[in-house]
Amino acid sequence: MTSTLVSMTGFGRARAVLGSRAVRVEMRSLNHRGLDVKVRAYDLRLAPEIEIEILRMIRGQLSRGAVTVGVGEETSDEAGALLDAQRARQVHAMLDGLRRELGLPQPVDLATVAAFLGAARTGAGAELPASCWEALRPAVAAALDGLLAMRATEGAVLRADLERRQANLLALVERIAGLAAAVPGRAARQLGERLAGLATAVPGIDPARLAQEAAVLAERLDVSEEIVRLRAHLAHLGRLLGGEASEAPGRRIDFLAQEIAREINTLGGKVQDATVAALVVEGKAELEKLREQAQNVE
Repeated sequence: MTSTLVSMTGFGRARAVLGSRAVRVEMRSLNHRGLDVKVRAYDLRLAPEIEIEILRMIRGQLSRGAVTVGVGEETSDEAGALLDAQRARQVHAMLDGLRRELGLPQPVDLATVAAFLGAARTGAGAELPASCWEALRPAVAAALDGLLAMRATEGAVLRADLERRQANLLALVERIAGLAAAVPGRAARQLGERLAGLATAVPGIDPARLAQEAAVLAERLDVSEEIVRLRAHLAHLGRLLGGEASEAPGRRIDFLAQEIAREINTLGGKVQDATVAALVVEGKAELEKLREQAQNVE
């Protein structure tokens, strides 16, 4: 079984006709550490049963992301303009009648009418009862499909970029391994030469102790264990990017990036070589780019 790398960013939209009422459904998702779903209704009220069904449908398909679902009534521009004009006249007449009744001298202007219309428009509106769910379900499913399709398309782009950075890191590790392998022996020889000169100048120093100190230094500079772990982490990362089955692979990628960073830091602190140090800095920069990109992966 393989898994597809997907982005947490996406958008989907669909439309449903419920009798004489047209309803639009829009879904958008952004990055989030977990799954956070919010359902918002515009110009109407959703029955709790409908909201629960929408949440169930989304949670069955997504594991991470901040998802916002908007459900609202849809009207044509022409019909909406006619309705607004008619409603505006009614509101103006009502307010003007109230003004005369109260004996207020100031005439009712369009700004006041618009304020009342806006308050009415943002009200709770008519309720969409639970019985409408079966008619609304296809639109919710279509919007969700659109969201998933966009997330998959962006996920393919993320995967290509992450694979490139994983390959770059692996190449850097191999270059570091080749250079670092010679560092302990070279350092031990240099220390041995210095200590040998010291032994000549100061009689009585035990040659065996000098050899032991050289061996201890060589062991401290040995990074073979870090190289082995880095290779293992990068190989695991490659399998995840290649489609290894995993729930929420973005979390695993983030964890592996943390482990890779730990090994690179340890390696950089142990190896006393200017060329290796430069490669370590390059590896840290590449890893940081990988970690930033991985934040977009579900």
